[in-house]
Amino acid sequence: MLKGASCYKIGVSNFADYAIPSVFMLILEYGVDRQRMTRLNLEQHPDKLVEYMIFRNVRNISELTTLLKSGKISSVLLSENMVVSPLHLAVAVNRALHHEKNKTMKTKSINTEIILCLSPNNNISQSLTRFGLNANSYNVISLSVADSADSLSEKVQDLKNKIKADLVNDCRGFQYDDYEVYDVYGVSKEELSVDSLENSVVTKIATKV
Repeated sequence: MLKGASCYKIGVSNFADYAIPSVFMLILEYGVDRQRMTRLNLEQHPDKLVEYMIFRNVRNISELTTLLKSGKISSVLLSENMVVSPLHLAVAVNRALHHEKNKTMKTKSINTEIILCLSPNNNISQSLTRFGLNANSYNVISLSVADSADSLSEKVQDLKNKIKADLVNDCRGFQYDDYEVYDVYGVSKEELSVDSLENSVVTKIATKV
């Protein structure tokens, strides 16, 4: 099911105590070359460049899994069915970068830390299984973090060369699994009656201890 729209600017407040600035701006921009890359500009980490891409109908999951395990892919690869929105991604990246800056990471790399920060709990292996690449990940979101434009460009091009899939834009929203997201994040019908799924999920990961 297609959910949400993501060509917009978002302001989120009241997360100051959880590594989110009081006015947290997420800006989604398409590059001038229109190559379906989307930039997340994190106000709290202006020195970092973050871009994500959406790959649908991935045809070489097994190969990608091997490349990840051998360290030959330097970006994060996520199962799209567990990611609700660009804001969901941005809050996780923001929190992971905050942990890296303050030397409080629970994992050994920023990429793994981002996956852990997407999770509602601190179980590393469970987070990798739920949010990372798996045998059923036919739709994948890549997330690349870099310190320079050249480094980011190299990571993005490397992904395009290695992932055999359809690269799409995100203006129609992410294709996530409603019921799996409800279950993993413990979102109840009562919550959804007063707030959006995106807000419920973002609140849970932003306030996770």
